[in-house]
Amino acid sequence: MQQKDQLICPGCRVEMNHHAMKIDRTPKAEPSARFDRTFGGILTEFHSCPRCGTTAVREETRQAA
Repeated sequence: MQQKDQLICPGCRVEMNHHAMKIDRTPKAEPSARFDRTFGGILTEFHSCPRCGTTAVREETRQAA
């Protein structure tokens, strides 16, 4: 997996901490271009701001091999 840019908190403009990745396997995920057949869903990243506690979610975009 390639390195991504850090998410920036929209409230206080500091780099957010990456906490976890989850696979979204809901039926709505399948038609999406972000669907990853290897994992059977869409990879989703969870982040939080160390200063103000704001949370953010980002869907992983993978390049086709």
